Amino acid sequence: MEARADAFVRSWVSGVKLGPEAYPESPVSVADLYATHLAIAKHPLVESELGGIGGYKIGAPGGAGEVAISAPLFKRFLVEAPGRGLSASFIGLCQIEPEIGVVMGADLPPRDRPYSVEDAWAAVDSVVLIIECCGQRSTPEAAEAVTSALGKYADTLSSGGIVLGPRLPAAQVGIEGVKCAVELFVNDEKVATGSGKAAPQGGPAESLAWVVNHLNSRPGGLYLKAGELVATGQMCNTKLIKPGDRVRAEYAQLGEVEMVVEP
Repeated sequence: MEARADAFVRSWVSGVKLGPEAYPESPVSVADLYATHLAIAKHPLVESELGGIGGYKIGAPGGAGEVAISAPLFKRFLVEAPGRGLSASFIGLCQIEPEIGVVMGADLPPRDRPYSVEDAWAAVDSVVLIIECCGQRSTPEAAEAVTSALGKYADTLSSGGIVLGPRLPAAQVGIEGVKCAVELFVNDEKVATGSGKAAPQGGPAESLAWVVNHLNSRPGGLYLKAGELVATGQMCNTKLIKPGDRVRAEYAQLGEVEMVVEP
């Protein structure tokens, strides 16, 4: 688990992709997967080279028999729109997903009862319209060789970077407001549609409540902290992207975020 985490973190830092001979063995259980993520989060190079932990992403609903899977995000790869400095080749860009992000305004530490959706939402400072740029630490050959879902999830759930768009007061948007529709455009051509209802548990606020209680239940003393970002799950996606493309996500009633795919 420590060796697995070290391999992924060093690839994150250097940008050098892991080939079939270097790609770590897959976790043997969900517990082993999350132990790997914890070892990644605590790796010294994460703080010194990647800016530390900036929050968490949520995805893969139903993956490995779980409600969803969570993984840490690194501050270095949380960038403002239009995404300057977020290199597609460096992060191994493989997919783009519009999502609802939330920035926490208060800590949500473990307590003697679970946090409800309303409890979790009350701790949110702002809603952020985001585009997640999914990435890989593997070469195409290594990615093809990884047949285990846990093996794919171990790579921080294919995180890459987050492009941050407009921020809105959470109290103004509300729990139902983040279930809005979204349209995704590449070079002004509509390529996908979706809504916040696609997030795990049926909506971004519900997804947030899940990860709050999930983190609190895991070993390692994890919990959401004020200032951290949560990417609550894809609303739709596209793989039809290349350097130079302009990507725009339009969120009904909330606004839009646009990025340019850098080489």
